Amino acid sequence: MGDDDLNGKFCYFHRDLSHGSYGSDVTCLQQYLKHQGFLCEEPSGFFGPTTVTAVTRWQVANHLYPPTGLYEFTSRGLYAKKNNLPSAEELLALEVQAQGGIRTCIDVVCMDADGGEFCQIACLKRGSSVTDKMHLCQQACQVAAGEACDRVFPPTQPRKYKKCLSLVARSCKQACQKALEKGTDVT
Repeated sequence: MGDDDLNGKFCYFHRDLSHGSYGSDVTCLQQYLKHQGFLCEEPSGFFGPTTVTAVTRWQVANHLYPPTGLYEFTSRGLYAKKNNLPSAEELLALEVQAQGGIRTCIDVVCMDADGGEFCQIACLKRGSSVTDKMHLCQQACQVAAGEACDRVFPPTQPRKYKKCLSLVARSCKQACQKALEKGTDVT
């Protein structure tokens, strides 16, 4: 797996994260915080006290006041801007614009750790850029893949759960490249 898959620079945060959250988005945030030097432990997918401290340190370093340790709207927006990614709200706006017209839908099909398939469909207005399609696809995939890991490996199996989550970035990148090749217009 390449460094790009583990540095957390391609995360899509569709929700606020706080103490007690878990999932692939938490893992991606932890990878980013570790790569940036704010987190010392290995990503686990669980937003615990160490992650709260790391997020607080990141917020202070980036002049987000008051630092809360919560990874909410302002933090998510700054992360997206710093990494040249659209925010979850911008991606949602792309989907809303597609409603009621001819649109391109991307069907992301991936395999979960038990060999079962999971999928997520993301639609944009026809004629949207390849970049927008890729971002929306990767966000949809990250959400679906994280949910698959959550379903297959409950928190009582942390080692297997961490392994599953560690594969999300690469799996989504591959799945979205395939999905973009198959994009179809839907009315």
